[in-house]
Amino acid sequence: MSNRYTLKNHIAISTYNAESSHKIEVEINKRKIYNKEFIEKKEYNLKIVDYFDYLGPGSNSIEIKWEGERECAKKYLKIYKVVVNDQHIAPHSVMITPTQNEYIENLLSTEEGTTFYKGKLFAPGHEHGWYGLYKFNFLLDKQDIKDKKQQSLIATTGIIQPHIYSDSTKVKHHKKAFIK
Repeated sequence: MSNRYTLKNHIAISTYNAESSHKIEVEINKRKIYNKEFIEKKEYNLKIVDYFDYLGPGSNSIEIKWEGERECAKKYLKIYKVVVNDQHIAPHSVMITPTQNEYIENLLSTEEGTTFYKGKLFAPGHEHGWYGLYKFNFLLDKQDIKDKKQQSLIATTGIIQPHIYSDSTKVKHHKKAFIK
């Protein structure tokens, strides 16, 4: 079988926690490609580069799981770049599932807190302060997906997923990523 769907992935993130150790785990389609623990009071700038065999056209995901020993106010995860086959997936398109803890429960106990919580979920930006799961979904070679039911289910949700091409000659110039 051809290696047409073995594509290069590039993820650029930084993380920091002032009070406790923490860890980052990265999975592509539920297969772990990166796992590392970090000590407190030190900023880490990570460039995760790996090839992954996506097997064929269809729906795919990249997940970043951020966990720590303790909660604290001075911590962050910044997602700068998510690139598949030299094509950007916008960092602000991430879907966040925060780890439920006392802080999140207290936040959701007020109307103002719930509004803030929803705002961070629907317009997250690139800097995050909550432990949890950060998930990027995308379609690989959308035009070649044989199971049209998969596409119609996604379309009915109203969620627009980024499209990635395995053939980089099909990518429009403004969608290309230039990585140093």
